[in-house]
Formats: sequence, C-alpha cells, structure tokens
Amino acid sequence: MRRTGVRNRSDLSLEEVALWLNPMLNGWINYYGRFNKSALKPVMRQINFTLIKWCMRKYKRFRYSKARACQYLIKTFETRPYLFAHWKRGIQGSFV
Repeated sequence: MRRTGVRNRSDLSLEEVALWLNPMLNGWINYYGRFNKSALKPVMRQINFTLIKWCMRKYKRFRYSKARACQYLIKTFETRPYLFAHWKRGIQGSFV
C-alpha cells in the first residue's frame, strides 16, 4: 500500500481530506477485505493515527496535545460517522 501523504496537507479541510482519501480507502477495503478482513484493522488504525497527526499540524490548539487531537477526531466520528470510508463500514480501528 502506498503512503497517503495526508500529514503534510494542512491546507485542506477535514471534508477535503475525506474526499481525497475515500477512493483509496474504498479500494483497500474492497480488495483486502475480501480475503483478509482482520488485516484491515491495523491499516485503518494507522489511517486514524495519520489523521491525528494531520489535526496536530492543521490546528494550533492541538499542536502540542495528541490527546486533544484524538478527542476531536472521536467527537467527529461520533457526530459524522459517514465522513471516512472506514468509519462508514464499521472498521474504525482505534484512536488511542
């Protein structure tokens, strides 16, 4: 799997990041999920970690607090579970 390159794109909003990542995530889920669904969990967890790092670079209030960035993404997941493809399909991974 190739690198997503999201971490350095602090010029994008969260919705734009979702639009950029969702086709790639759908492809990974469709391909790898067909044969080995349990192998997707660590990959999706890494995507969530990348989103946390993206939040830390994008928003100054999260710059030095990984926990606050994680809480922000958890609240986003709870309010908008259909934003990212892996959240939609219930393969959320973990944020912690």
